[in-house]
Amino acid sequence: MINIVTEIGGLNFKGNVVDHEWFNYITFSNGKPHIVAIMVLSEIVYWYRPTVIRNEIDGKVTYKKKFKADKLQKNYQQLADTFGFTKLQVKRACDLLTDMLLIKIEFRTINADGKILNNVMFVEPVPTEIKKISSMYQQIKEDPGYLEVNRVVTSKSRPSSLTSKEPPNFKVKTNTEITTKNTTENVSSSSIFSFYENNFGILNSFIAESIAQWVNDTSEELVQAAMERALKQQKKWNYAEGILKQWVNKNIRTLADVNAAEMEFKNKGKKGVNRNGNANEKTGRIPGIEGELPF
Repeated sequence: MINIVTEIGGLNFKGNVVDHEWFNYITFSNGKPHIVAIMVLSEIVYWYRPTVIRNEIDGKVTYKKKFKADKLQKNYQQLADTFGFTKLQVKRACDLLTDMLLIKIEFRTINADGKILNNVMFVEPVPTEIKKISSMYQQIKEDPGYLEVNRVVTSKSRPSSLTSKEPPNFKVKTNTEITTKNTTENVSSSSIFSFYENNFGILNSFIAESIAQWVNDTSEELVQAAMERALKQQKKWNYAEGILKQWVNKNIRTLADVNAAEMEFKNKGKKGVNRNGNANEKTGRIPGIEGELPF
């Protein structure tokens, strides 16, 4: 174990850097880390970190930027291709980062090799705002016997300039406060994707975005519950999504609501079947999907 730690300590890594505090600040409105936005910010910061050049003769150090123009020229698709995200995911992430004042985006008309190009995207980070959410610059106070970071890690603990900021293009019906207390009821963002991969197979970016949207609109426990019911029916994600749509239509917001609705369905028995033995039109079928909902 010690040898492995020593070996890892001797490795020099290059590339993007993600500050751990970003997971507490760059979030959806329900407090879950916005992974796409975090990775996009790390990519932008990487390009603005200068290349250090040391003169071998006099030892003089100079700094050189990685791009040619005054600002970094990167569009949504280029950023998406870097990480395997969709263009829409990156667009929403950039909207959030802009809304949080962490980056600035500018669209220009430029002349490239004699051709006029419109709406060319340039992006730059805002160092002062990024500094506020980075761990090395958090305010620290001295308490008796120990030092502690002067903040409680919750979804509510953002600087005042960010408290009213919410990610655009997302509808959030409930806000779940995330505290340092661990409970078995909380499902992490990564675990919901792991649950999908372990039970349904490879997770592509389209389904990942759909799952993330449903988690943000409802809750992770409801999304997982829908997946579990789809598995019992030997169905795929579109069936689970159909369940979620019906739950939303029926104003089912919690697992308790789900259990109550299922119990009500069981108590009704076979009332949805007519005398000829055919299913009544009011049973819980999802249009375009074979099979019936659990209720």
